[in-house]
Amino acid sequence: MTPAANSRSSNSKTTLSPGQRFKAWVALHRECAVDALRRLQQQPAGSAMTLAVIAIALLLPALLYVTGKNLSQFDNSLAQANRVTVYLQTDVDASVIDELQQQMAAHDLVSSAHYISPEQAAADFAEWSGLGDVVDSLATNPLPASIVIQASDTRYETAQQLQETFDDAPGVDFVQMDQLWLQRLDSFLSLTQRAVIALIVVLSLAVLFITGNSIRTSIASREAEIRVMNLIGATNGFIARPFLYSGLWYGLLGGALAWILLALLMLVLRGPATELLAYYGNQYQLQGLGTSASAVLLGGSAVLGWLGARLSVSRHLTRF
Repeated sequence: MTPAANSRSSNSKTTLSPGQRFKAWVALHRECAVDALRRLQQQPAGSAMTLAVIAIALLLPALLYVTGKNLSQFDNSLAQANRVTVYLQTDVDASVIDELQQQMAAHDLVSSAHYISPEQAAADFAEWSGLGDVVDSLATNPLPASIVIQASDTRYETAQQLQETFDDAPGVDFVQMDQLWLQRLDSFLSLTQRAVIALIVVLSLAVLFITGNSIRTSIASREAEIRVMNLIGATNGFIARPFLYSGLWYGLLGGALAWILLALLMLVLRGPATELLAYYGNQYQLQGLGTSASAVLLGGSAVLGWLGARLSVSRHLTRF
């Protein structure tokens, strides 16, 4: 066989198909991932402390999410709290009442408009207050007719606009709403939403820094190994790969630990919370993260760990 034939034969033996190259790539990454996990197990104390700090940082936003998820069960109740009561004059005609109720129901900011007669108002007052005998003893019914407007949302501005719209309407005596309570509710919800977003951003940065610092320590402890790898021609990507997988494991295991801690906390609170929610109705149940939120927690924590390792590797490997 000629030298050229020998060369072609050698090249055909060493050339890998795309499928073989992909299998080799997967095997290499699997080996790096297993080796990174093994190195974490070789340092149980340091790894446990790092994972505990990451888990606590992730637990706080997860707990806030669960709190908001459970409070969202009361959305309908909160929406019903944004009511405006329009008290009617005592001598108003029935036709004026019908026209006024239709006008209110057709308003863009009104979800419903319910008429309450003086007799119905007296019966409701007697039931709620327990003073039915007192109401029956009165010669005349002191309670006026009213129309209860259900606003389309819980914003304070909506209730205020409805009050201004119907305050001077024909047949209306005065319009009443709990302005201070609605304003405080709206401000509290807005503040809570911004606080949750800010806390998630801050604690995500904390996970990045915690992971980056742990990877920096790992790089410093393997300085001699990295220098030898540089001398034999290893690429920066090859050298960085084990550290990136270490960061990935830190984030993923930290997220899993945060999920376990949250599950234990929910287990402890389930009994008292169920008893408390039972006072508001059987439809309210204590809810956990759920499948989708759990996947976001684990996936997000893994990504944060990888990013923290990436930042640390790009900064500290340049020294070698």
